[in-house]
Amino acid sequence: MLQQLLSIPQTAERLGVRPDYVRELVKKQRLTFIHGEQLDAAQVEKLARLMDKLRSNGIATLVQIVDEKGGLESE
Repeated sequence: MLQQLLSIPQTAERLGVRPDYVRELVKKQRLTFIHGEQLDAAQVEKLARLMDKLRSNGIATLVQIVDEKGGLESE
């Protein structure tokens, strides 16, 4: 199966951010360059869905996502 790749400008458009922020996401290892400065479309889409969800539902969604993955512990 072929891996679909996106450029930095395409990724920025999909995520609704500036191209410089895409580079920052790569530095923080939230996204990974695959070939040169190309990004895996599936990885970008996964992050885009999360960002869209957070934009529409706010921080409560983030807490729920972390909790579902076992990241938050009740004290």
